[in-house]
Amino acid sequence: MIGLFSKILHFVLHGYNSEGTKDATVEWQRLDVGLIPQDLTGQIVGKERYPTSIGTFSDVWKCVYIFQRHKLTVAVKTIRGHREDNSQPVKTKTLHDQVERWKTLVHKNVLPVYGTTLEFGPLPSLVCPWVNGGTLTHHLETHPNLSPEKRHDILLHICDGLCYLHSEAIMHGQLNGSNVLMDKNGNAYLADFGFLPVVLEFRVAPYLSTTIGGSVRWAAPELFEIPDAANAPPLQLTMHSDIYSFGSIMLQVLSGNVPYYAIKRDEQVLYAVARTIKPDRSQSSNVTDSYWEYIQLCWSPRRENRRPSATDVSTFLATQHLS
Repeated sequence: MIGLFSKILHFVLHGYNSEGTKDATVEWQRLDVGLIPQDLTGQIVGKERYPTSIGTFSDVWKCVYIFQRHKLTVAVKTIRGHREDNSQPVKTKTLHDQVERWKTLVHKNVLPVYGTTLEFGPLPSLVCPWVNGGTLTHHLETHPNLSPEKRHDILLHICDGLCYLHSEAIMHGQLNGSNVLMDKNGNAYLADFGFLPVVLEFRVAPYLSTTIGGSVRWAAPELFEIPDAANAPPLQLTMHSDIYSFGSIMLQVLSGNVPYYAIKRDEQVLYAVARTIKPDRSQSSNVTDSYWEYIQLCWSPRRENRRPSATDVSTFLATQHLS
């Protein structure tokens, strides 16, 4: 009995979960990610037969990374590809260069990137901490009675992370309820930042609208516009498109519902976007007049150039906290 008590105490004090692996959500806050080598090939174990989740152009596997005799629960994100791709060496170098940049990012609300592994497909796979609370959408669905203060804190976390990325000249590119991860203490972390431009460069999906996929409820409508001419350059992801998405995140966090919640299919949402129909204001009392006005400012048409910066949003949220 004493031995069992000692083991439980050791797990609690040192951040282990019931399986004896380090709780990644706790542990990465203590790690110097710079100490982790970028190439983690051969150090990732516990791969199941099938991925834990499947996305539009990538899959995620829940695995274990062995680091300094510790077992860390990690998410391994693989971009789909095929081994006969002649441009694979170029794509591999591009991804390695991006990961080298992402590894330098350090912020309490930005999910760190540990490195890559070559054991999950023809292209390097990203290795990040596994966050134990699931996605923002899942968190809001399973915690419908969150207080206004908790919802405001979540918005602050997301905005702080976005401010940091923009200060580092990095666009998130795919800010939505699935790419914000929550730990069990209610802290939010931005994941998959900068990933979409890489996928577009790899031409895993031929069109931006196809690649955005499940993000259509949050995405800026200009990303779906048809070019004026056949040789016109495609519209690029920008910090302004991130701000539009943050406005959608703001509505989701305050109301508890995804944007366009009454429309069940993403294809129908895309039709609504084409008709310039914006998401409805929720009946929730959390969506106050001041919040709703600011959400609409974030949704301003691109050509009006009225969308705030991430720093402006942070200032606005501070005023809501004081009101």
